[in-house]
Amino acid sequence: MATEIINFWTWKDSQIEEELKMYCIELEEYDRKTAINELKKAVKLAKTEAMMEAVEDEEQGTKIKEVVLSELQKNKPKDIAKLMLSRVIFHNVGVDDLPYVFCGHNGRAFYIPKEIEVDVPDYILDSCIKDACEERMFPQIMQDGSIKWIKRKIQRFPYSIIKRSFPAE
Repeated sequence: MATEIINFWTWKDSQIEEELKMYCIELEEYDRKTAINELKKAVKLAKTEAMMEAVEDEEQGTKIKEVVLSELQKNKPKDIAKLMLSRVIFHNVGVDDLPYVFCGHNGRAFYIPKEIEVDVPDYILDSCIKDACEERMFPQIMQDGSIKWIKRKIQRFPYSIIKRSFPAE
């Protein structure tokens, strides 16, 4: 029983609107952030209802319930840090910069949009983002007027923490 994580932030607006229609969600005025939050709630509710239907099956009720509970125990994170999130905003560095941050951790890929408040797992911030650095060349003017280029390591993905370490829902 694998749970699929859907990142709606990587979707086009047309895809989001189609998904809203599929879940019969009507918004007075289209706002991307509100639409994505409503989709997240609808998907979570649909998964919960599907699980409840599986557990309430009369013919194989106890067998299915045991399978569901064992899968939940297997997928239960052993480390509480995996359940902690931080709300952050990633900043653009230059004009040639991508509009998202891509990072991978233990076979899981994340596309995190920039200049938008997003909830990111703490283990991603601590293990991938914080350690990502790059070398840039900066000019340094010497006393004799000549310019010397020096290398400095800077953070690859600068970000601001809005809210640190709160439990995932």
